[in-house]
Amino acid sequence: MKKIYALISFLVCVLSAGSCAAYRLVGTEALSEELIAQHYTINPKLDAVIVVDRTIPTFEYHTYYSAGSADEVEGQQGRIHFLEHILAGIGSHGPGELNQIIADNKGEQRAFTNYHFSRFILRFPKDKFDLAVEIDSNRFYNIVINEEIIQKEKKIILTEKSRNATNPNRILSHYFLSLIYKKKNFSILGDGAFIKQIESDDLKVYYENFLRLQKRLIVVIGDVDVDQVLMKLDEAYSNVKDQKTRQSHSDHQYPNSKVLGKKFNITSKNLSVSKFWKGWYTPCLGHRDYAGLLILTHILNKSTNSLKSSVVDFGLAKAFTTELHQLKGFSLMSCVANLPPDTSVDTIEAIIQAKLERIKSQGISGEELNGARNQQLKKMYSKFYDASSIAHSFGQSFAHANDPLLYPKLIKDIESISKKDIPRIINQYLTTDNSVTASLTLPTRSKSFGYYLLFYGTIAIILFFFVSLAWLLIWTTRRLYRKFS
Repeated sequence: MKKIYALISFLVCVLSAGSCAAYRLVGTEALSEELIAQHYTINPKLDAVIVVDRTIPTFEYHTYYSAGSADEVEGQQGRIHFLEHILAGIGSHGPGELNQIIADNKGEQRAFTNYHFSRFILRFPKDKFDLAVEIDSNRFYNIVINEEIIQKEKKIILTEKSRNATNPNRILSHYFLSLIYKKKNFSILGDGAFIKQIESDDLKVYYENFLRLQKRLIVVIGDVDVDQVLMKLDEAYSNVKDQKTRQSHSDHQYPNSKVLGKKFNITSKNLSVSKFWKGWYTPCLGHRDYAGLLILTHILNKSTNSLKSSVVDFGLAKAFTTELHQLKGFSLMSCVANLPPDTSVDTIEAIIQAKLERIKSQGISGEELNGARNQQLKKMYSKFYDASSIAHSFGQSFAHANDPLLYPKLIKDIESISKKDIPRIINQYLTTDNSVTASLTLPTRSKSFGYYLLFYGTIAIILFFFVSLAWLLIWTTRRLYRKFS
């Protein structure tokens, strides 16, 4: 079915008007019996994935730039996030105008900056596709950056940064990623001092010479016509086909191998629980073992007889989960936990190691494998019926592995995983010398004068009580002795 659909699409493209010659069908993947994802190259700098879904009279238009905060130069992080604010909020218009245009046409928009991509989302009724392309292409070519906009966005970003400054999850995440990417003070939002000194001319140069030259992916999902989408994208972006793609600053610089096998700890006063993160470098999406790692996460996260239950049910952690983080060129298999004050990091590590060793030596049952496999497939198929979720998966695959359709292709790998793969994967990747451990704990408190006053005062009261009791017993004994002697 997929091959026939791809052949028909290719013949339509070749045999129709010359305007179709600029783009090329790369491949197709079936998401379900009704939904087919078609991957096109529009020009050397732009790919597109189109999924026709007639069940709702709307469409989503996602644009992904394949660069994020991890791809920025150390000490200069935050400019891509700054540009995300301007591209989404201003675009090629004056302050407030773009949001008004979107609202007037019953649309919505959102934007995010991630570690390796920036994402811009538009949602409109099905008859507004031309408007979506116009908004996207105008801000791509004619972004408005001036001093007024810069000063306004600085205040917004610095406020956003201050809100996150005491968030323990973000503190640990930034610290852990600083180790992984060998960057000091890693942050998507950037360093406050650097943000304050950004100027409009410098930011515009950075946009033109770096972000705008990254490869991009446009994902269109909804009630659309494929030929119209291709024609509009070709018209809008035909004059950028000869520009060279700029590679990310950090290509081939990560992951940082110098932190493997080591443990790191930072302290913070703003904690109610300690935070723990242990991660192993593992293969990225596209490698068959990635599917096995996904299955392993479900096995370790089961509600009973699992690593998670061993930790949480015995009160050793307030929260515990095993996760697989997809990144550019690799993934991170991670155990993340919130620990009460009386649980040490060494205790948690010992339990993790013991559970992994048990699976390595005893293996897993067919029932465990099938249950974990079915959970993962259910999770994936549910994404296929949520436009934002599946578009996000296409964007991640494009930014991390340069193939947006790797996510639906993953289903075949998941179905092929066998029981013997799981112990092998643990033995091959989840080793101490291939791991990084970081924790965030409360500082050791020095004992104050009040502490000592309370401590020794309590001892004095106890001693006084026992001395008084002893004196009373002696006095009573003497009285009785005199009375009966």
